[in-house]
Amino acid sequence: MKTKAVIFPKADTFEFGEVTLPEPGPSDVLLRSVVTAISPGTERWILRGKHLGSKFPCVPGYHRISVVEQCGKDVPGLQVGDLVYGGGGRWQESHIACLFGAHTGHAVADWRSVDFIDSTMPNTLDLECMAFTIVAGVANRGIRFCEVHDHQKILIIGAGFIGICAAQLAGLRRAQAVLIEKDPERVAWVKNIVGPVFCTDDEKLEANLRGVAPAGFDLIYDTVGHAATTDAMVKLAKPQGKLLLQAQYFDKEKCAVDLDQIKIRELTCKTTCGIDKQDWIDTITNIRQRRLRIAPLITHRFNADDALKGYELLHTGKPLNMGIVFHWDAPKK
Repeated sequence: MKTKAVIFPKADTFEFGEVTLPEPGPSDVLLRSVVTAISPGTERWILRGKHLGSKFPCVPGYHRISVVEQCGKDVPGLQVGDLVYGGGGRWQESHIACLFGAHTGHAVADWRSVDFIDSTMPNTLDLECMAFTIVAGVANRGIRFCEVHDHQKILIIGAGFIGICAAQLAGLRRAQAVLIEKDPERVAWVKNIVGPVFCTDDEKLEANLRGVAPAGFDLIYDTVGHAATTDAMVKLAKPQGKLLLQAQYFDKEKCAVDLDQIKIRELTCKTTCGIDKQDWIDTITNIRQRRLRIAPLITHRFNADDALKGYELLHTGKPLNMGIVFHWDAPKK
């Protein structure tokens, strides 16, 4: 069976192609994609060829909601018609790498790689929001790992998808989060979703931040990986506070931070990578209950046939974009 797929043939290049699915085995499910979504950080790094393990050509993506069309004889707990999340998939074209293979029309995957969502179809907006469970789950992991609690002051570097979700999740724990962001256009846009948010180029940035946390921030939460900004914000940390390094740090020569400033403040440094089952459950629950608001972060929607328009947005960064979703069940043109 052949199925459509988004393929990165080489760095900074994207195209629509096909892959050939194998026959499902006894522990496999055959999935029909309903909604997939771009992970703006991971997929941009893969597109640039910098993500760990990047290979070309490849099929990117790990945000997918699908309907089960077929179950192998050894598949427990799932049935045809179920709505599930995940499942990277595999294909016969061995030269095409799976990184992580979500953006395909159909997929054959081991049943253990998917999570049950529902036996009935939610509305379109809920599907779109749930598609972002993994990237939002990264924020959940950061807030959970750093044991954020009420009355704490959190400084988040970067008003991207993870930063905005982290700010919301901190608020759910009755902590106060502040975001900083370099792009003035994004600063103005994010103020309508969560706040406060300050531009890093504002001459009054330090004064504004000290006004929020005169005694220092309990947690500096980095989602960007810009060493000079991290160094400047560490100076605003509360002694014996925490520093979370949650960005991508592929360019080692550009990512070295000032360890002395971290040392003299006796900060506890933490990192995270990916999510686990607890993060997935926490996050999809918060999204479905609309405690974690994803809808305002979705800036662009495309039928899957027009997916390359979404990747052009990701590639250029213009116009302003954040959440980009593809509908695979849309009527054919």
